[in-house]
Order: sequence, then C-alpha cells, then structure tokens
Amino acid sequence: MKTPPARGRFGGPGPLSPCAGLSAVELVGVLAILLALGAAVGTGVSHLRSVVSIRSAAAEVGAALYRARMFALTQGVNVGLKYRLRGGRAEWAMYGDGNGNGVRSVEIASGIDRPIGILVTWARDDVRPAIMTEASVPDPDGSGRLSGLDDPIRFNRSDICSFSATGESTPGSIYLWDGHDRMAVVRVYGRTGKIRTLYYRRGDREWTK
Repeated sequence: MKTPPARGRFGGPGPLSPCAGLSAVELVGVLAILLALGAAVGTGVSHLRSVVSIRSAAAEVGAALYRARMFALTQGVNVGLKYRLRGGRAEWAMYGDGNGNGVRSVEIASGIDRPIGILVTWARDDVRPAIMTEASVPDPDGSGRLSGLDDPIRFNRSDICSFSATGESTPGSIYLWDGHDRMAVVRVYGRTGKIRTLYYRRGDREWTK
C-alpha cells in the first residue's frame, strides 16, 4: 500500500498540513493591517483634497482682483470688484465708477456705477466667502481673535475692492472657508495693489503662507 504524498499549501492529495494557509487569527491580523492602510490612504487623500481646494480658490480670487487692477490701469478708469449672487449664481462682477468718487454699493443700486460686462463666475461649491464658525479664529494681523464672523469681505466699510486708474486699491481682505477646517484670506494692499494670501487650519495659533 502506497502512502499518499503530503498535501502542499496549494492543494494536492494528502491530508491538510496544520501549517498550511492562514489561521483565523492571522487572517484577522492581515485584514486589520489592510484596513489601517486603507484608512491612512483615505485620510491622506482627503487632506490633500482640502489643501488643494482652499489654495485653488484663493488663487481664483487673486486672479479676479488682478484682472480688475489690470483693467483699471490699461483703460485709465476707476473700477470696483464686487462679489454678488445673481439668479442663484455666484460671481465677481466689475463695475465702473460713474461719477469719479469711487465705486459704491449705493451708487450701484441707483445705477450711477454700472457693470462693465466683465464677470468671473464663482462655480465652486467647496469653498465660499465666509469665516469659520464654532471656532475662535486668530486675526491675521496678530491682534487677538477675528471678529465680525458674518462679514467675510472687508474693504474699509464696504464689500467692494476698488482700483484707481493708477493701480492703487482699497485696502482690505476676502476670507474664504471650505466649510470644514481650512480658511484662506486674500489681502490687498492700498498704494501698491499688492495681493498676499495666508492660510489657516482649525486649531492653529496663527495664519501661515
């Protein structure tokens, strides 16, 4: 009588070796490792997505401001850039100064300062002009905490960034929030019209470049 050959790990005749394959404990361990790796990868992707979203949104705002300034310089006119909602659509609209005293909300409403037909559509649904709620956000100037959380667009007492024919601008800030843990602030400096962007993550002590 012939003794059947021992059964190997991958099958074949003979009784199953007690060392073949994975035990239940080993299988649970492997699954736990795979789940941990999957969670780590998912967290990394989510983190990257949120960083890219807030930075690309800030870049879009900066581009709209730059476009308004270039129009003022090249056309030799005073213009203002205003965020508005029209027909359920968000956009940055450019207005011309109709009476030489700067672009003002009251004069837009009365028809003195009129749109000049240049629009930058804000098609994003992941980031919007807003300030993080349910958190104490530091002021980018380093002077305490940010107040006036319902006012994310601040150019003196207006929500319009105006540019003169010489390229000077209304100094101010536009705050952006992704609805979760990240913010950006796009700041415009008056005489130079220079644009600078800072970023904030919930829980941090200060804004960073």
